[in-house]
Amino acid sequence: MGVDMKWSFQVEAKPGEWVSVPNEFRGDRSYSLFAWLGAPPKRGFNTIVPVHKLRGLPKDISPDEEELYGEHSYSWLTSEEILSAAWPDGAEDNDDPDNVFIEFINVVKHLHAEHGDVRIVFGFDG
Repeated sequence: MGVDMKWSFQVEAKPGEWVSVPNEFRGDRSYSLFAWLGAPPKRGFNTIVPVHKLRGLPKDISPDEEELYGEHSYSWLTSEEILSAAWPDGAEDNDDPDNVFIEFINVVKHLHAEHGDVRIVFGFDG
């Protein structure tokens, strides 16, 4: 049993209207990534400084959509915030292609280059 992240990468199609964009992020469990994004840390990950404190879901997310983002610890971040944040200790040392943190950063970089500022809306189950 563990925690799973539910997410959506979105771009602003027109002012105030955000739409999901396809992406290659698999979202495998990474408690260091979860803690860095702001989720309540699990044992051993409580020294990680989050990009931003949890904000809740964006105001434009309808009540019908809330369940898509899990059960708790809702938030959102922009690609600018993610790409300018300090990485957790040791994250950049791992050049394993299956490293979930590196995979996440690469997806954010790709989407930011393709679309400009992107937001990721997320929450957690478990």
